[in-house]
Amino acid sequence: MKVVLTLCAAMTLAVSSISIASAQSKTTYRDSSGRTTGSATTNSSGKTTYRDASGRTTGTSSTNSSGKTTYKDASGRTTGTSSKR
Repeated sequence: MKVVLTLCAAMTLAVSSISIASAQSKTTYRDSSGRTTGSATTNSSGKTTYRDASGRTTGTSSTNSSGKTTYKDASGRTTGTSSKR
């Protein structure tokens, strides 16, 4: 019984991970030679994470319900904002 419950829990976790992964949108940026220069991944809650070619996070952005977008650097410090007109 314990083995069956453990297996069920593992399968549930695997399915959840697949659902979470598919809810993300990824954009890859390339130079004129086709080399990857960076990427941006937006999760299901709308937060975008920007990464350099090595995969290091360089910053994030997120938009609140009133349309204000906040940009942050890799350390989490706000670097800029924008809003709808």
